[in-house]
Amino acid sequence: MEKLRRIFSGGIRLKIFRMLLITIVLIIAAYTAVFLYQSSRVEQLVDSTYQEQQRLYQVYGLEDQYESFRSSAVARFQREMFHARNILMISVVAIVATGLASAFSTATRITDPLNTITRRVASLGVRNRQFKMEDVYRTGDEIEVLAESFAKQSARTALYIEQIQRVTAEKERIGAELDMASRIQGSQLPNLFPPFPDRKEFSLYASMDPAKEVGGDFYDFFMIDEDHMGFVIADVSGKGVPAALLMMVSRVLIKSGLQNGKSPAETLASVNNQLCESNDEEFFVTVWLAVLELSTGNGIAANAGHEHPVLRRAGGKYELQVYRHSLAVGVMKDVPFRQHQFHLNPGDSFFVYTDGVPEATDRNSELYGTGRMLEALNRDADAEPDQVLANLTADINRFVDGAEQFDDITMLGFRYRGPVAGDS
Repeated sequence: MEKLRRIFSGGIRLKIFRMLLITIVLIIAAYTAVFLYQSSRVEQLVDSTYQEQQRLYQVYGLEDQYESFRSSAVARFQREMFHARNILMISVVAIVATGLASAFSTATRITDPLNTITRRVASLGVRNRQFKMEDVYRTGDEIEVLAESFAKQSARTALYIEQIQRVTAEKERIGAELDMASRIQGSQLPNLFPPFPDRKEFSLYASMDPAKEVGGDFYDFFMIDEDHMGFVIADVSGKGVPAALLMMVSRVLIKSGLQNGKSPAETLASVNNQLCESNDEEFFVTVWLAVLELSTGNGIAANAGHEHPVLRRAGGKYELQVYRHSLAVGVMKDVPFRQHQFHLNPGDSFFVYTDGVPEATDRNSELYGTGRMLEALNRDADAEPDQVLANLTADINRFVDGAEQFDDITMLGFRYRGPVAGDS
């Protein structure tokens, strides 16, 4: 079997030669066998005929004439057989030569276009990206069909490469713009801590980890006057650039409202009406908003559909403050917003966050939840706000274990120390 496989191995041209040669040899062998068999039968028939004639000649007493006649006939028969064998050999040589010439011509017609196709395909690269039809491929058979298929596929591939290059260039441009937008967004949020080094009444820390290049969450804190401080944490519906644009608009409007002396409820009502005037995309914003009087610890807060805040009394544990929310901002015009008063004693802390914290998801689609959040906050409840947020971030990362982040994660922690001695 191994020898037989070697016989039929090799290139197309060699295979055609071998197959045709084997066919010719088999045909010649069969014809020669038949010729030899028939020659033997003829000789037997002649011998039988001569024997009959010999008996007749012997009856008439003509043995001498018979021997002369028989010798002459045998010689003539042998000459004819010799000529027949010569003609057979010449025919064999002619058949072999014709077959080999035909095999060479056929192999050339097949292998030359195929070899050219192979070279052209192998040469495709950066400079020569497309396979094109040439006259050598126009054979009128399957080779021409193969070459046309290569040419069409090559043209489609070249077009696809051009499209990929355009898309890649556009993606790089968009990526660069999103990176710049992310830096601009980050620069708009307070990111220097401690933010007010000369104020000893409090300590705070905040962070935002967007799910995309730019996010829809935002936090803010600022001094309204020397004794009042504003806090904001919000979540714009949607993700990406549209949410980021609405985030920046909302942040400016909210800060402007508080700094102009409006209460949290009045600020939310004003921002809501302004957003509803041109909210064709029907975005909305959940907001937790508060104003704290630093000298007394008295505060006013409003919650527009946002997550429940977490409060810790001095020496205690972080606990959810569950109460009825107002409607989110941007849903409906002229909606009234509720606000409530609260009080912080020295050593009290609060923690506010967006839904990206409890809705952080692991590989099994399980949510992080507020229960795990409170456990992480209370592992080192007396820590400073920056450490509290670091502990919670580490616990969230451990929980999700590398799963994709689907929502922005924004947090703000605040500790009230009370008025500094000597302040009025």
